[in-house]
Amino acid sequence: MNPGEVSPGKLFVVGTPIGNLADITHRAVETLRDVDAIVAEDSRHSRRILEHYDIDTPFTLSYYQGAGEDRREELIEKLLDGYDLALISDAGTPLISDPGFKLVREVRKKGIEVVGIPGPNAAITCLSISGQPTDSFTFDGQAPKKEGRKRKYFKQLRTRTGTTVIYDSPHRIETTLELLDETLSERSITLCRELTKEFEQTIKGTPAEVLESLGEDELKGEFTIVIRGATEEEAARARREEYEDVPIEDQYEGLKKLKGLSRKEAMKELARIRGVSKRDIYEKLNK
Repeated sequence: MNPGEVSPGKLFVVGTPIGNLADITHRAVETLRDVDAIVAEDSRHSRRILEHYDIDTPFTLSYYQGAGEDRREELIEKLLDGYDLALISDAGTPLISDPGFKLVREVRKKGIEVVGIPGPNAAITCLSISGQPTDSFTFDGQAPKKEGRKRKYFKQLRTRTGTTVIYDSPHRIETTLELLDETLSERSITLCRELTKEFEQTIKGTPAEVLESLGEDELKGEFTIVIRGATEEEAARARREEYEDVPIEDQYEGLKKLKGLSRKEAMKELARIRGVSKRDIYEKLNK
C-alpha cells in the first residue's frame, strides 16, 4: 500500500434480536458501538435496539429489498474510504430471507473483508425446538404467496426426505395450513409464532390439528413452519402416484435419450423415480 493510502474498512454482518431485545450478544453490541456507521433495512425500526443499548452510532444509507446498484456502490465507496460499517436487518441474522446478498457479494468482489457477528434466527430457533428431525433440512424462505404455486410447492415436498423450514405471514397462514392438509395431511409439522416474545406459541401435529389449535382469534406476528420430511416409503408411494398415468415405455425411452443412459442405467433410474423395484420395471418393459 502506498504511503497515505487509506486502508478499506470492514463490513460487519450483525445479528440482532427477532423479538426479545435481550437476545443480542455482547459482541454484537460492541460492534454496533465501534463501527463508523450502521446500514439498516429500516432505520426507524432498528432505532429502538440502539436506544435500548445506548448505542449512538449514526445510521448511513439504508439497504432494503430492491435497493439498486447505485445504493450498493455508495456503500462500497464508504468502505473503500476506510469506514467500518455494520449491516443489520429488521430482525435476526441479515440475509436469511432478508436483503443483503448482492451487497455482500459485491463487497467481497472488491476484496473488502466481511465479518459475521452471529445472532438469532427464527428458522433455526423453531427447528431446534420443533421435535422434527434436524440432521438434514432445507430452508426455503417465504412460502409461495399464490395458492396455485403454493399447492404445487407442497406437492413437491411429498418426495423430499429431509425436513423443510418455511416462513409465512399472518394473513396467509390459514390458507397455507389448509393446503398442507390437502397435500400432506398425515405429515407432522411444527408451527412457531411470535418467537422470543411474550405470547410465543409452538404447536406440533398434523396440518389439520395445528389449524384447529390456532383457533379463530385474529392471527398476528410472523410464522415459521417446520415440516417433517417423507419416509422412504412415503416418497416411493408419492412417486408411484405421480407417474402412474405416464406410459412406462415412454418414460424409459425418454431417460435413455435425454440422459444418454444405457438400458441397465435407464431401468435403474426409472425404478428410483417411480418408487418400485428394478424387477418390476424389467417385467413391465418385457411383457
